[in-house]
Amino acid sequence: MHIGMIFVTLLLTANVIGEKPISFGLIILPAGVLLFPLTYLLGDIITEVYGFREARRIIWFGMLCNLFMAFMCRLAILAPASETWLHQEAYTQILGNGSRLMAVSTLTYFIGEFMNAYIVAKLKIKMQGKSFWLRALCGSWIGEGIETALFLPLAFYGIMSNDELLKFGLFYYSFKVVYAFCTVPLANKLVNVLKRREKIDHYDPVVHFNPFAV
Repeated sequence: MHIGMIFVTLLLTANVIGEKPISFGLIILPAGVLLFPLTYLLGDIITEVYGFREARRIIWFGMLCNLFMAFMCRLAILAPASETWLHQEAYTQILGNGSRLMAVSTLTYFIGEFMNAYIVAKLKIKMQGKSFWLRALCGSWIGEGIETALFLPLAFYGIMSNDELLKFGLFYYSFKVVYAFCTVPLANKLVNVLKRREKIDHYDPVVHFNPFAV
């Protein structure tokens, strides 16, 4: 599924570039925030069109790909470098921190994305398939809120003070909220296009919402 490939690509790319802090005036945010909120909107689209079961499969696939990338980054750091290569220290510093953040984000991503998909699927039944944009925003905001609340303390505990973490978290989450609000019209259009093209509009009245179900 092409949309699933895009989902995994955005997830991995966000984790690779996420180490660099970027400045928005007085606000400093990780570069990964430019892409990571899009994974929630794509998760909304997948759940809306293809159902929770398909979203669960892609979330698992993304998590395994993320773990594999983190493992390979760590392996590449430990592998002996050529004597003519003079960038091992910089390579270790950047990629080492990146692989640590990838490992932390795996857990928080897993929880946040599944909460997002669950909310979108359950609200679709209760709202009889109406107002996808509203259900997508609810799922994204709640899922990303949980993910942010878990990720920041795990990733930056001991590096930032509690006050700095709180301020950073508020800016970080606020950016995601605005980002989702600005991009949900595009997600709404993509949902309509996919439903017409695929001739499918899946509901999940009898699906088990256990993320570990096979």
